[in-house]
Amino acid sequence: MSVPDLPGMATLLRATSRRVAALIAIVILGGFAAAALVRYSPGFDTIPEDLDPAISPQVLAALHAKYRDDNPLPVFYVHYLAGTLKGGFGVSTSLNQPVADLLKRRAPVTARLVAFGALAGILMAALLAWIAVWFRRAGLEATASSAAGLLLAVPPAVLGLAFFFSNAPLAIAVALALFPRLYGTLRAVLSDAYVSGPLLAARARGVHPANLAVRYVLLPVMPQLAALAGVALVLAFGSAIPIEVVCGIPGIGALALQAALGRDMPLLCALALIITFVVTAVHAAGEALS
Repeated sequence: MSVPDLPGMATLLRATSRRVAALIAIVILGGFAAAALVRYSPGFDTIPEDLDPAISPQVLAALHAKYRDDNPLPVFYVHYLAGTLKGGFGVSTSLNQPVADLLKRRAPVTARLVAFGALAGILMAALLAWIAVWFRRAGLEATASSAAGLLLAVPPAVLGLAFFFSNAPLAIAVALALFPRLYGTLRAVLSDAYVSGPLLAARARGVHPANLAVRYVLLPVMPQLAALAGVALVLAFGSAIPIEVVCGIPGIGALALQAALGRDMPLLCALALIITFVVTAVHAAGEALS
């Protein structure tokens, strides 16, 4: 009967605890930074009474002072976090709806766009990188590199508009925005595997090309590919936001724009907490896998 490696388990638990603590700290700081940007942005202290010419300057100054006293950032954020821990994100001040309900309706739209866009972008970049490395044709490599450079110069919002007016799937626009940001990394990873010693030795022994590709290229680079998949999800989310905004897609991106324009602190804080958590968790998972 094997004895469990207690020192190894303790080290793993300590490392996991540090990662979880770092994740929580980053999420809390990300939400606070978003709240601070909104609270101290120009125009936040504007109140409806500013448009009423019948109100005297003295009364208006008193109303502004009360508004500032009612909205101190540290107090607001502590109360907001306390409410969040109880399962609620508050009520949107600009849309007058529970933030949780807004997120439940909008999040699936963005999740589908990001998931399909990231998957298509990874497959596209991996296929062209594989062709460029494996077949060693200068024309194919030049074509793939030129396409990546061209797409890198096109903003995601422009790609989204082109696909929107063509009635084409917007996930392909996300994939095309993602492709040039993944192609170079994938090509470098596959190039290193292609010239590795084990692969050269297996090729000299006459191993079948399919076995070479699986055993000596794909399997050794799986940790890097898993980490790159996490990065691709984050990049796909960043590309999906402007596409949603310009195409009028009712997702998280459009909701974030509405919240920013309306200086909606409860909604913006909720979005900042969720987005920071997702991005940090994806990066942490990618580092753990690699």
